[in-house]
Amino acid sequence: MSKSLKKKNHWTNKVHEAVVTRGKEGELGFELKGGAEIGQFPYFGEVKQGKGLIQSGKVAQDELLLEVNNMPVAGLTTRDVLAVIKHCKDPVRLKCVKQASVKADMVSTRLEHWIEGRAEEMVIITPSEAQYKSS
Repeated sequence: MSKSLKKKNHWTNKVHEAVVTRGKEGELGFELKGGAEIGQFPYFGEVKQGKGLIQSGKVAQDELLLEVNNMPVAGLTTRDVLAVIKHCKDPVRLKCVKQASVKADMVSTRLEHWIEGRAEEMVIITPSEAQYKSS
């Protein structure tokens, strides 16, 4: 398969941005699910109409949340992602992507798929090796 065709179908080409401001009660209008504590990427649960004000883009249920105001949130717990969102000033910029199966060269909510893909880049140092490196 040609490189240009592979690039065209890659999941990173489907990443989009939504700009959201808080509603009257300070809510952004979506529920956040997943998170590193259960081995998943953070993703949107129920999207409540009228709670938050979407200035541009869209937020859809079950989409993965990749970044909040240019800060990557993959690998964070739900609590940490909510803390990042809480400390952002309006408008909040959310980078999202629709989830699909990994077999279709798309992204999955399972964090271990992401970790497996990065395993070759990772170097694991055991405590005994760290002792030798520091000497």
